Amino acid sequence: MSAADKRALLAELMRTGAAPVPLSYGQRALWFMDRIRPEAGLAYHMPFAWTMRGRVDLEALRRAFDWLAERHPIFRTTYSHARGTPVQRVNPAGRIAFRVLNLEPGQDPVEVLETAARRPFDLARGPVSRVAVVRGGDGPPVLLWVTHHIAVDGWSLFQLLEELGTAYAAFARNGAPDLPAPAATYGDYVLWQAAMLAGPEGRRLERHWSGVLGDRPPPLRLPADRPRPADQTFGGAALPLRLGPEAAARVAELAAAAGTTLYTALLTGFELLLGRACGQEDFLLGTWASGRTRPEFAGTAGYFVNPVVVRAGLSGDPTFAEALGRARRVVLDALDHQDYPFPLLVERLGVPRDPSRSPLFDVAFTLRASQRGAIERSGSGGAASPLGAAAPGERGMLVRLGDLELTTFPLPQRTIRFDLEMELIAGDGVSGLLRYNTALFDEATAAWLADGYVRLLTDAAAHPGRPLSALDWAERPRPAAPPDASRARRDHREAPDELVDVVIGIWARVLDLDPGEIGPDDDFFERGGHSLAAVQVSIELQERLGAEVSISDIFHDLTPAALAARLGGPALPGPRPLPREPGADFPLSYAQESLWVLHQLAPESLAYNAPHVFRLRGPLDVAALERALGRVVAGHEALRTVYAATRRGPVQRVLEPGAFRLPVADVADAAEAMERALAEYRTPFDLAAGPPVRPVLYRVGPAEHVLLFLVHHIAFDGWSAAVFWRDLCGHYLAETGGGAPPAPPAVQCVDHAVWERAALTGERLDRLTGYWRERLAGAARAPLPTDLPRPRRPRFEGAQHAFDLDVDVRELCRAADATPHMVHLAAFQLWLAGRTGSADVVTGSVVSGRSRAETTGLIGHFVNVLAVRTDLTGARTFAEALARVRRGLLADYEHQELPLPLLGGRPPFDALFTLHDTRLLESAADALPGVAAERLAVPLGTAQFDLALEVTDLGGRARAVLEYDTALFLPGTAAAMAEELRRLTTALVTDPDRPLTEVTP
Repeated sequence: MSAADKRALLAELMRTGAAPVPLSYGQRALWFMDRIRPEAGLAYHMPFAWTMRGRVDLEALRRAFDWLAERHPIFRTTYSHARGTPVQRVNPAGRIAFRVLNLEPGQDPVEVLETAARRPFDLARGPVSRVAVVRGGDGPPVLLWVTHHIAVDGWSLFQLLEELGTAYAAFARNGAPDLPAPAATYGDYVLWQAAMLAGPEGRRLERHWSGVLGDRPPPLRLPADRPRPADQTFGGAALPLRLGPEAAARVAELAAAAGTTLYTALLTGFELLLGRACGQEDFLLGTWASGRTRPEFAGTAGYFVNPVVVRAGLSGDPTFAEALGRARRVVLDALDHQDYPFPLLVERLGVPRDPSRSPLFDVAFTLRASQRGAIERSGSGGAASPLGAAAPGERGMLVRLGDLELTTFPLPQRTIRFDLEMELIAGDGVSGLLRYNTALFDEATAAWLADGYVRLLTDAAAHPGRPLSALDWAERPRPAAPPDASRARRDHREAPDELVDVVIGIWARVLDLDPGEIGPDDDFFERGGHSLAAVQVSIELQERLGAEVSISDIFHDLTPAALAARLGGPALPGPRPLPREPGADFPLSYAQESLWVLHQLAPESLAYNAPHVFRLRGPLDVAALERALGRVVAGHEALRTVYAATRRGPVQRVLEPGAFRLPVADVADAAEAMERALAEYRTPFDLAAGPPVRPVLYRVGPAEHVLLFLVHHIAFDGWSAAVFWRDLCGHYLAETGGGAPPAPPAVQCVDHAVWERAALTGERLDRLTGYWRERLAGAARAPLPTDLPRPRRPRFEGAQHAFDLDVDVRELCRAADATPHMVHLAAFQLWLAGRTGSADVVTGSVVSGRSRAETTGLIGHFVNVLAVRTDLTGARTFAEALARVRRGLLADYEHQELPLPLLGGRPPFDALFTLHDTRLLESAADALPGVAAERLAVPLGTAQFDLALEVTDLGGRARAVLEYDTALFLPGTAAAMAEELRRLTTALVTDPDRPLTEVTP
């Protein structure tokens, strides 16, 4: 059998489903994203919605979609893996899911459509496309068609709608559609792509892109309003923009005169915008090629589209005409080499993977066709985005299915794949959308960018000979926060100007603002403050002024003037360095003592083993890393301390800093490194015999390593992780000749333990314990209903269920003078009240325990848990419940220095809440030079409470993890609880004044 015959046989086997098909490179990237970052899935849903006018024949419509699935195998395809390799398999009986949704009285059709559009796809089980007809209410029925991007692209939509119209018209007449079969299937494309890349054409394409991007510029410095989250987020919004017919015509004329297209001219305008906004001349952005360079694939439905990297060059302050000429050459060059798959390009270039952003470019540009075949413009203005949002003054796309007329039904734009995406459509003028990532940008900044694009392009079209620096440009407006005299919490007591300036200076450092941007009557939370920032402000004020400043003071006195006026007397002196004798006994802090007791009760437990795993890619100097780690251990005594039992009780003994050795083990790949790291994690610590830390470096290859820093919780908390990474990077930089090493901390954990024991005595201890005993008097434990009976002794075995909270709490925080911590805790407590049937809720709430300036730079265990009690009896709305939580939490903050173990007995709660705010503790400046570091998640399999909810605030959204005790709850129950929490939190925050009886579970 010849090679051609073998390929033909394989293609036939794949077409019939008898053999699995490899994935194309584009599909492979989406499949891996679905497996590794399932929260990103919504960004790859392709929802299209249309209002249907005319008599709808539901049976004919259903048959038309069934016919499409039979005609195009991609709709009958599922995606799994065989021995670790992703594959797709065509199922003979697969179809497009079809259902009819009837609206209940008062039900919002947009909410129903959005819920249906956001329902996740199961790529392994299918189907990967679904249709819903939503009818009822006051308007005509709406057709919703949602498909995962792994199956189709935008080009596919146009041809599929044409075919759907033909099929519907035929079935409505009791006939059958008569269209020739597509010339090729998607499986044929996969085989062609593999053969092309393996041959001389593939090598030619690789050489080209390696030359273009071998010296690629740094990422765009986008004018974001917030720091980039550690993990890329996909929540987005969109703003419309429009270039009028006259300006658009001038741009088209300039393009024609330059021998190029309107697309290139509009792209050039986008480059000018980014150059001005970011202050950069050389940068990368992305655009899209259809990927259908072979004529046989023109009629094939599938995921062909390929991202293409465009390198913008704006050096020398070019005119628009000059920039257009440069862009023309770059675009033609890129399109001539568009068949090289973007995921393969990233792999071959060795681009370091940064979990916070997309590889190579953060900004994308698209110009869509305004009409094709059955899709026509209707109304005035340009055509609508195929994703369903029409530009101003337009009805959108018109689709004809036989006698049916379908017009675009606008769906909210809530997802994005990049930081910014410009999507334009040319028609009567140019209209479109600027999409923006809401974790990075406020609407005001996005509006400034959208307006800037129209201004620049309009001016450039009128004056193509002007240099970029002379084009019309409005500087970014400074965010204004005028005083609000209607809010009674303003305190206008007089304070010395010098003291007000001190507070303003501290705010500016903590909130990363210029002091000139902050006025004496500005609101802390309106300027970006949050609970961890409040901790930092209180610490810095104590350090600078020696004044006793509580977090509650900052919540009550929200302006620099008011806070300066309130500043009280001198602060209680903090810990000071104590004399050291080798092997001397020091007391444990109360938090350490609690963990020590738990360790004695269950020495084999792994509940307090804390593995921190980092993947390091690049030329790592292993000897320098070993020395840097040794310096970190030498600088922080907690990492070289042992804990012993004596007749006087437990003591800690600091070991002298000796020779430090970092074990290095060779492994086959990162997966084996993680397996060995988990095996190391499963070995308990002997706190009396050796230090509470065991680092290991796993060598995958010359330029790839995995670092395990395993430490016991008695010496390390969440805050310590940031201190550790900062110090490790600083010492590594110093060891490799790049700067001075970090200074050692002035005090150590043993100093704090001795100070704490001395400070918590007498009247101060009586006041704190009196508060908490009164606060918790009569509180009865309300157990959660469990799947399994509670064991006689806790096993500390658990699992986690992660989920996204796509809800923006910032507006509610401003209105209620609350923090994200308060909002999410209030929602959690309402959910617990519903689950337990008790309106008197006590929840553990984690605080850093570092209320003293001396502790902020220490590695150690300082964390404390507050028993937050809220009586929700009679609360009518979430706003009312939130006010109760806020009131109680502020009082608790005043008394947070009492360690929970001093209350005695078992903690009065079974559920724990933690809010993480990555903005305060993470710094982009902390990095190993020349090495890309990625923190890897470690599945621990432990739980310290029945339930623990961890929420990471990401600005406009949040990421949540529900940890549960597997001796009590089954995975299905945990998933159901997480979904309840997600729905409840979304409903509460969206409408905080809605009666709770309408939203609680």
